[in-house]
Amino acid sequence: MASIPGVQFNITGASGSQGLLSPRNSWRCYVLPRGGYASQDSTGTLITFDSSSVAARFAANNWIQAGLSTANIRLVAAVGGNSLSVSGAALTVAENTRIFVIGNTEPTITGGSATYLTPATLIYQRDDDTADLFTNSMITSNADGLVQFFGGPNFFDCLIQDGNQSNQGSLIDVPAGAVEGISTSSATTLGATVTINAALGVTGWATFGQTATFNAAIGVTGWATFGSTVTMHAALGVTGAAVFSSTVLAGATVTVNGALGVTGWATFGASVTLSGALGVTGTAAFNSTGSFGATLSVTTGNVVATVGDFDGRRLLMNNGTALTTAGFSITAGWGSTAVFTLPDTSYDTRGTFNVLAGGAGITNEPSVFLTFTNGTFPVTPFGFIIKRETTGIAPTTGYWAVSTQTATSIRFVYIGLPVLASNYQANYLVVG
Repeated sequence: MASIPGVQFNITGASGSQGLLSPRNSWRCYVLPRGGYASQDSTGTLITFDSSSVAARFAANNWIQAGLSTANIRLVAAVGGNSLSVSGAALTVAENTRIFVIGNTEPTITGGSATYLTPATLIYQRDDDTADLFTNSMITSNADGLVQFFGGPNFFDCLIQDGNQSNQGSLIDVPAGAVEGISTSSATTLGATVTINAALGVTGWATFGQTATFNAAIGVTGWATFGSTVTMHAALGVTGAAVFSSTVLAGATVTVNGALGVTGWATFGASVTLSGALGVTGTAAFNSTGSFGATLSVTTGNVVATVGDFDGRRLLMNNGTALTTAGFSITAGWGSTAVFTLPDTSYDTRGTFNVLAGGAGITNEPSVFLTFTNGTFPVTPFGFIIKRETTGIAPTTGYWAVSTQTATSIRFVYIGLPVLASNYQANYLVVG
């Protein structure tokens, strides 16, 4: 963690015949883990809290104390739901009494004075996690009544004792650092320049102004709206909609140097450069220029160019399940012993097939049927024969053609009468 946040406060009190306020020197402050308030009166072994999340701050075998009285120290027997049970004598607790977590070592009690041993709380004497720890998490105030300590972002409870080690008061839910980080269940609006060096989690809306730089993952559940320039050095995950604006500022840019994952809609403005993978579950719309340094993967939906065209160096139609001969069927006109093969890896969209005519029953214009393995096309596709092998094949006037096509299958027909023991090969292309 290295540099860590700190807490400081002063202890003062009235003294002398005139009751003047003065610093409390050599008083003790025990820094305890965060406890909880009792939500109702009780007499017995059960203490109830507002919620199970409060009860979860305690664990079996913790020593606890109800309020400031050392007579109210008990051992936790069990924690369940929104309550805990204690061992030993019955304990009378009033509503709104603070229940302190002392630790797993029983305090030493002498005539109402207590010495607490709280190794569960790690607090440091300097602002670095390699600094010396305060023994038993106990700090002695200086001549000015000052108490100061450092610790990781957290809430603490502080028990204050006088010089005779009698409990005099407490500080509740003392925060060290930004305990809950930047997290909201409604709306987060950030201004002109934002730099995030750690993970940002937002439940609701996240709105970023002119320039946003992320050096760690950003996770938004809801809407994320970005302004003119956004630079990502880590993964961006948005559940909902990610909108990158360019309608107001022409030439606005989005640069992503890590993975960009969007569940929902992704709308990009004038110029988009992705150095990592883009995964969109839903619809990705690019308004002008899109440059992708890695694979553009759309899980469901479509990649839509709302303005202009998609420019590409090549169109590769080899994504999907490769076909087997089971995806094809041939008619009897190829002969009773005809053999169908796939010389190359083939797909619904393009491929190569070969028929070796053989046996009895060869007839004019036999056919090959392809049933689409990767499901139904959204519209009836167009099929084309790109090339047929003609060397040494009779009749020399024969050729392949597309006969019928539906959203689920296509029929290729050989126009001519095949010759026994001859191969008839064709390359096909199917465009939806």
